[in-house]
Amino acid sequence: MPKKTPQISVVMGVKDDEEFVGQSIESILSQSNVDFEFIIVNDGSSDNTSRIVAQYQYADDRIRIVEQSHKGLTCALIQGCKRANGKYIARQDAGGDISLPGRLHAQYLMLERNEDAVMVGSGTRFVGPEGEYLYDSVVSQEQLNRGLESLDSKTVKGPPSHCSAMMRRSAYDEVGGYRQVFYVAQDLDLWLRLYEIGRTIADETIRYESRIRPKDISSLYRNNQMETTKMILEAARRRRMGGDDLEVLNWVGGQKYGKSDSGRFKPFYENKKEAKGLYYIGACINSRDSHRARHYFRRALKKYPLHLRSWVRYLSTFLR
Repeated sequence: MPKKTPQISVVMGVKDDEEFVGQSIESILSQSNVDFEFIIVNDGSSDNTSRIVAQYQYADDRIRIVEQSHKGLTCALIQGCKRANGKYIARQDAGGDISLPGRLHAQYLMLERNEDAVMVGSGTRFVGPEGEYLYDSVVSQEQLNRGLESLDSKTVKGPPSHCSAMMRRSAYDEVGGYRQVFYVAQDLDLWLRLYEIGRTIADETIRYESRIRPKDISSLYRNNQMETTKMILEAARRRRMGGDDLEVLNWVGGQKYGKSDSGRFKPFYENKKEAKGLYYIGACINSRDSHRARHYFRRALKKYPLHLRSWVRYLSTFLR
């Protein structure tokens, strides 16, 4: 008897995350009241991630593993979504990110009850590297509509986090899915194209927990993300004027946005970027726990002693 088609395909890319990948996997496997498959794309991990993921697959046949040499998150998502069989595609990140109980069922019902909707994005709780509460992010329906309508890099806005989203598979296919040229900000590019063909739902309930780490892409490649966002918005502007975005895609494809700095100064630049990430985490918790914040400011200064903001915040923690 053929296996039943799942209602949802959960897609997750993973790379060298032996410490936290189990938490992320278990948060999906514990979801209830919904049929799903869990597609995990191993992006060339060199630590024990492959072994850990394989153990989970052995114990639960809802997991399907896709192996690829290291090509980055966007390529991993393309491969995972290509193999998705579900009516809907839900994103999940490794790295200790957690889908909170009931997330998949709630989002599934929202899309089932709103046949004109192509995507739902839920509220997200952001935590630090060691699980420290940082902040909650919730977007209202009005904010989401305005944010996805905007073609201004200062006001464009999608769901609170990439992985809080669930998409209708048919809509994903209609717009062409993730696009390989966008090594970073691939979520924004997809969201804008989905918005152009249907309605997006803002779920104001916190259903996802995202762990922020100093070495995350969003920390290390902030400037590249900003430049790529401008190109994504230019592509959207051309589409909305009735043209196509092929010229923009060709131009972006020839750039190095999102790639690591090369040469002998690479360690210096990466330390500087990581210091900014550590500073950001410290700043988020400074008003609630100055002692804990001091820990992150101190780490930032060890990575990059010339980070002036970290010095100011670090010294200020001794004055309370």
